[in-house]
Amino acid sequence: MTTTPDDPDAADAPAEDDLDWDGISLEELGEAYAEAIARSGDSRSTTTAQNEAETASQPPAGDEVAAITEESDRQADTASAANESSPAEAHDAIPTPGAIIEAALFIGNPENRGMSDRELASLMRDVTAADVNDYVDRLNEAYQANRQALRIHRDEDGFRMGVAPDLEIVRRAFHGKIRETRLSQAAIEVLSLVAYQPGVTAERVQEQRGKESASLLSQLVRRRLLELRRREVEGVKRPVATYYPTERFLNLFGLESLDDLPQVED
Repeated sequence: MTTTPDDPDAADAPAEDDLDWDGISLEELGEAYAEAIARSGDSRSTTTAQNEAETASQPPAGDEVAAITEESDRQADTASAANESSPAEAHDAIPTPGAIIEAALFIGNPENRGMSDRELASLMRDVTAADVNDYVDRLNEAYQANRQALRIHRDEDGFRMGVAPDLEIVRRAFHGKIRETRLSQAAIEVLSLVAYQPGVTAERVQEQRGKESASLLSQLVRRRLLELRRREVEGVKRPVATYYPTERFLNLFGLESLDDLPQVED
């Protein structure tokens, strides 16, 4: 998102991709959250994430990819027979929806932009945008559990294939180190509100801060400290945008999970 001159928080947004984390501590993050909550008069320390609901099935795309996923469903019904196949036959197995998503993101968009959940869902028959988000979560969990180098990143353009946070050093070895910049106090405050309330909406963050926060949320998403997830909510026509801390956030703060954040009194 491009900020405009009249955006009150635009000057607070970091201008580069990498951040100087000297002086940014967990205590500072917790204090920023406590102050924001105190100003808003909100006694709750967490916000319940948006309920997910299945979207209507996407219209089928090309017959070739649709046929692949249809055949994949039939193979799932005959798994026991597949287990008796020879090694050579195993190589001919029909790819799963997760594998198709992984392949599409590995190849990438010709226009060098992210791919949306609906765009990926359209490649397969009987797979919804909500299903795509679930598959991406499972893929990332598998990458992390197996200590693989790949990660699927979410930003405002959609999904992109990238590397794990602890392997950013490899990218820098090829592309050089980007000039570092510190997070502003306003950015730390927004980051803390999401860290302590995973699944919070932009409207909720703005309500708690009392200030426009969309530009800062966008900047933090671009820097992969936060990720944007669009969730289907019953009774709401369009998917609701919610924000979550990323694996990179945990890595930079040395956390195993969000449960390790400092406890903050209401």
